[in-house]
Amino acid sequence: MTALLRSLSALLLFTLAASAPLHAFSVQEMKAMETKVKALVAKNLPAVVSLIGEKTSGAGSGVVVSADGLILTAAHVTHGNEEMIVVFPDGKQTRCKVLGADYERDVGLAKINEKGTYPFVELGDSDKLEPTTIVIGLGHPGGYDIRRTPPVRIGRISMKNMGGFLVSDCTLISGDSGGPMFDLEGKVVGIHSSISESLSFNRDAPVNAAKADWDKMLEGKRWGTLPGTRSGRPGGVDDKKAVLGAVFDPADSDGAALKEVQERSPLAAAGLKAGDIIVRLGGEDVKDGAAVAAKIGISKPGDKLDVAYRRNGEERTAQVILVSQTEMLKRMASPPPGKEKP
Repeated sequence: MTALLRSLSALLLFTLAASAPLHAFSVQEMKAMETKVKALVAKNLPAVVSLIGEKTSGAGSGVVVSADGLILTAAHVTHGNEEMIVVFPDGKQTRCKVLGADYERDVGLAKINEKGTYPFVELGDSDKLEPTTIVIGLGHPGGYDIRRTPPVRIGRISMKNMGGFLVSDCTLISGDSGGPMFDLEGKVVGIHSSISESLSFNRDAPVNAAKADWDKMLEGKRWGTLPGTRSGRPGGVDDKKAVLGAVFDPADSDGAALKEVQERSPLAAAGLKAGDIIVRLGGEDVKDGAAVAAKIGISKPGDKLDVAYRRNGEERTAQVILVSQTEMLKRMASPPPGKEKP
């Protein structure tokens, strides 16, 4: 734990430096935030658990949100199980009963079977989050590992309401799903739902989505369609959801500024690159990344959309052909052109 807390200073400094164009942090502000993050991690880490399925393979994460052992996690983590193994960061194991789930919003509840008093964290208010808000991600990447506690990921909210989800640049991998995202007050504001091909463009279910149907989930009710079930990859990718391949810069207020264009994405194929600013998509004016995300959300893989963008003050046009999440992942996993395996 001590080594982990010492390492937070450099990570936090890097995150704040990345925010420099938006806000000039003083030395005093950085020291105060470092102290706050260290205290947050020390307090909340014991409540971040690993969940291991008995009927379905794989492991995810969760967070205890009540003293009697109620666990908030992602619906796709509990899917297919009625009971799961719970592993705390100190290695203690117990079992939990799977309760209800909202598969559309990818949130679910479970309850530890053994009566007792458990470390827990409070729920926050995800509606208060704004682009550039600093957040802390915890979880068990790759599943529980006795050699280390859950690693700390510090990042920022980059987009809100992308299909009802939060988007952040906290780096997450498989196994983190279901883990908590905290605000700087130490309260849970999101639950890790899915990771992107870039690993740093990831979706969290807002905690307010869970709070809205809390009683229904406590009663064990489950509803909605689990993302990706048609392709056999619950909670991962969806054959019918379109992908553009963009990470937007929330600092720009005059169009959707591209912070990153992912390799082999529809945008990259159309010739767009980081620094370009999308001003129209599919014949509609767009003022920010959220507007682009909304347009993609109602589009289908294979749709052809005209895009107008600015580069160095000059307006240009191109056409993008959207692909599915599945196709995008295949592209990312395949060798680059000219480097195919023999």
